[in-house]
Amino acid sequence: MMFRFAALFAATAIAAMPAAASTLFTAELQTPVEETTRIAAYDAIWICEADTCEAVLNRRTATVRVCKRVVEELGPINAFGTDTDPLTEDEVTECNASLN
Repeated sequence: MMFRFAALFAATAIAAMPAAASTLFTAELQTPVEETTRIAAYDAIWICEADTCEAVLNRRTATVRVCKRVVEELGPINAFGTDTDPLTEDEVTECNASLN
């Protein structure tokens, strides 16, 4: 009886949890990598090839704050965001300024 209660409780708890918003983010590097590289930044593993790095983040929108945390590990970028929510040129400039 106790096992059935625990299983029912676990199933109910999982169903009640909100879905995490996972979105593919892309960072275009100013200095391309020579070979495929994996870099940990902002609680994700970024896979970088040439001048492009990608990672799935548990968020829906790109912000300068997130960008600043990412460039600490990736270095300066030319672009950052998602297909539907890229940072503006001014926001990318602000993000890169955090490296100075």
